[in-house]
Amino acid sequence: MRALFKELREHPLAMVYAILVHVVLAAVLFVSMEWTDVPTPAQAPINIVKAVAVDEKKILAELDKLKKAETKKNKDDKAKQKSLDKQAKDAKKKRQREEKRLAKLRKERKAEKKRQKKAQKKRKAEEKRIAAERIKKKKELARMKSEQATLEKKRVAEEKRLADAAAKRKMLERKRRRDAESAARRAEFAAEQQRMEAANEKRLSSLRGRYIADIQSKVERKWIRPSSARQGAKCKVVVNQIPGGEVINVTVTQCNGNEIFRRSVEAAVYKASPLPRPSDPGLFDREIVFNFKPQT
Repeated sequence: MRALFKELREHPLAMVYAILVHVVLAAVLFVSMEWTDVPTPAQAPINIVKAVAVDEKKILAELDKLKKAETKKNKDDKAKQKSLDKQAKDAKKKRQREEKRLAKLRKERKAEKKRQKKAQKKRKAEEKRIAAERIKKKKELARMKSEQATLEKKRVAEEKRLADAAAKRKMLERKRRRDAESAARRAEFAAEQQRMEAANEKRLSSLRGRYIADIQSKVERKWIRPSSARQGAKCKVVVNQIPGGEVINVTVTQCNGNEIFRRSVEAAVYKASPLPRPSDPGLFDREIVFNFKPQT
């Protein structure tokens, strides 16, 4: 019964239909009982039947009206439900689009975080490299300063030596003027001095030749013969170096080899850096020129 009352509350038109049907049934039963229990004149049943028929028509008309109203309501409910379904479908599509957009946004954010992390890692590596390069340059500068200080000391010592030599020559000149008798000895001394200078020049020339030969030999050891290099290939090499023998520039000229041969010679010179030092520091020259002619 409770379920029936709940159904009637939810559908009032159905409740009206039920009441009307019960009314019609009650009327028919009432008429039937009147005909059976109470004899009436012949005309009386006809009137009752008509009355019942009239009431039934009204009831049926009312039922039809209610049915149309129920049909219209159902139609309106269906239209409303269709509209609600469409709104729900649109909302679902909108939610799906939003979820898709949020997923794409999360993916883009994740990619951006990954890119930033990679960039940060690269930046740290670059900073580390720059720091190492800065330390290396600092050490190189300190080394160059030390070499410059050494060269400066040598220069001062050489100037002092030259000054002492000049003073000595002046003293000899004064002595020669004071003592004419020592002229022969002075001439002999001067000849000896000249001989010694010539010998020194010869020695320095020999040392310089050995210095150049040492450089050439080291370059040849570092040289890797290209497969395209022909026999008898040679060239003139101009090398610029800094104190300590570090090569800073190489120029290959007057070369009868191809471009590969020229590049192999340049590479050999850079590999030979630092170049051998001369036995006499006075022979050091920032620009060294030698002929490169490999034996094999």
